[in-house]
Amino acid sequence: MTVAPQPTWPVRPEGGWTADDLDRLPNLPPHTELIDGSLVFVSPQALFHLYAIRLLEFGLYSAEPSHLACSGG
Repeated sequence: MTVAPQPTWPVRPEGGWTADDLDRLPNLPPHTELIDGSLVFVSPQALFHLYAIRLLEFGLYSAEPSHLACSGG
């Protein structure tokens, strides 16, 4: 029986990562961000996020007082 290999994640250096390191590190996932010397792996937004934003947007528009309403929308 063989064990599937585990992914090897980059180990943070002593002083943290720098912007130059992002260009040199191989096989980083898409949407990798550098925040305070740490690599942050974020997932891309899904269709759910679009629906949630639209729901909030329409809710805010419907709660807008009439004296503040935009004439164009």
